Order: sequence, then C-alpha cells, then structure tokens
Amino acid sequence: MRLPAVALFLLMPLAASAQEESGAIRGTIYGPQGEKAPYLWIQATESSTGEYGRAESTTEGRYEITALPAGTYTLKITPRCCAYLNFESDGIQLGDEEVRDVEIRLEEGGPNTIGDDPGVLLAGMRSEANVADAPAPRTVDGKPDISGLWLVDTDPFPQPIEAHDWAQVLFDERLANDVKDLPTTNCLPGDAPLNWMLKIVQTPDLIVVLFEGNPGFRQIFMDGRDHPEDPNPSWMGHSIGRWEGDTLVIDTIGLNDRGWMSIYPRSEELHFVERLTRTKLGRMDIEVTIEDPKVFKKPWVSNQPAYLAPHVELIEYVCENNKW
Repeated sequence: MRLPAVALFLLMPLAASAQEESGAIRGTIYGPQGEKAPYLWIQATESSTGEYGRAESTTEGRYEITALPAGTYTLKITPRCCAYLNFESDGIQLGDEEVRDVEIRLEEGGPNTIGDDPGVLLAGMRSEANVADAPAPRTVDGKPDISGLWLVDTDPFPQPIEAHDWAQVLFDERLANDVKDLPTTNCLPGDAPLNWMLKIVQTPDLIVVLFEGNPGFRQIFMDGRDHPEDPNPSWMGHSIGRWEGDTLVIDTIGLNDRGWMSIYPRSEELHFVERLTRTKLGRMDIEVTIEDPKVFKKPWVSNQPAYLAPHVELIEYVCENNKW
C-alpha cells in the first residue's frame, strides 16, 4: 500500500562564483545491489575555492558534471530518504580540460527501507512518465497552466536551518526517538505547504491542491481577497495567490501550532510564500520561503523541483488510528 510521505523543507545554497571552467567529472551511480540509481543529484565542490558544479543522474544512473576548473574536488550525494546512505568522496584531482571518470556505489540505508523510500518511488514514477520535452502550456487567459499531477522532490542541496535553542532541542529529541510522535502516525495532517505528490486543479479565481493524507486539499484564493484579520488557526492555513509574470506567488498565514515544519515545531506565527514556475511541460520549480520568528532565527528557503506524472493518479487514503 502506498502511503503519503512527509516532505522536508530545506535551504538551497547560493550560486557559485564564475571562473574559468573546462573539465568534467562523470560516471555511473549504482545502488547497493549493483542496480543503476536514477534521478539522484550529485555535487562536485573544489576544496580550496568552494567552486561547485551539479548534475542529476539519468534513467541509466549516468551523471556528468561539466564546466569545472582544474582542482581537487569532493563529490557528495544526499539521497532523499532512507534507502541509501549519504555519499561523500574527497581528494578527486581534476586537471585542466580533463574528463575524469568516477563510478559510485551507494550503501544501503538499512533493512526494509528500499520499498518505503519516497525517493525511490518517485524515481520509478518519473521513469515511467514519458513526458515530452515541450514548452509549458497556457490557459485560455494566457496564464501558465500548472494543472496536473506533480511529483515534488526535496531540496537536493540543503543548508543548515538556524532555529532558536528550544526548537533545536525539540528537533534533536524527535530525531533521537525516531520521530515516533510524527503527526501522521496519529492520523493528523503532515507538513504544510507541500506533500510529495500533488494534483493541482486551476481556475482563474481558485486553485485547489489535492493530495493523499489528511485533510486532503488546500485552497488558494485567486480572486483578489486579502487574508482575514484574525484567521482561525488551521492545519493548512489561509492561502491567497497572485501572478507575477509567469510565476504563481502563494502567501499563507493562519496555521496552527500543532503541526510540524519538517521535524521542527511551528507556531501560529508561521508564514510561508511559495513561488511556482512551470519551466516546461514536465517540470515546475517551486521555491518556498519559510519564516516563523518564534521557531527560526531567520527566514529560510527551500527549492523543490516538481515533475509532471500524467500516468499517476491519487489513491483514496483513510487513516484509522494506525489500524492498517
């Protein structure tokens, strides 16, 4: 049975500075049983300058990080969840205009994790999608059409989040007890704003986001209304949207303090802004800025790519107090 997964919201690093670049590191990423591992992001960082390049492995597990200056590099992969352990290899020498082949074999994350890893499931769905490389469609009123079923990945290159001491202590405690109090284990809603699989229904005045898990939907009001002055705190909050060029900007407040923000707590001061840009038929870039002054020392940003999956449909999900 396929169950909804909690999305983690993490920060994307700033772009590297431009320098003369010429070399490449390439190879194949394999899983622990020798299977080719698709759709994993890999980063090569030069040890002395911090200059970096990135690539995503293909359906055949191949990767190629190009336009790299000569230097000494560290390769790093942070898989989405639990099927594979994190990978890091340093001391990789790259000469000027050299193409260096580096094969990678990931270690298994633990028993009974491959089938439960949403990253593995997402990769399989992407491989089956067979979406054409075509421009993003538009609605009859000329706006980008973001409707459809989307598979949302996590930020592949997160940076640390700066939380207040009390929130960091709670974060560490939740990790230490294997997040046994995760809201979804008690039939309560998971993270807002994003689930890992979304179905978007778009109209000029209202956008509805459907997902597996409680409460199963979000509403984004596009009719020009403001937030209520005193919103009744809820699990998904109150969302209003507007178009800025080809980017949909969604502003959300009015969330309760019972949910989690990733593994961190959240307060009723939580406020997030999503920016959705459909770059082509099969791809949408989602940037989420999260601020909660009671929990975090400063706002942080999560960059999450989403992929169209027209062959997938949502399934009915009912939670019965852990009676599966």
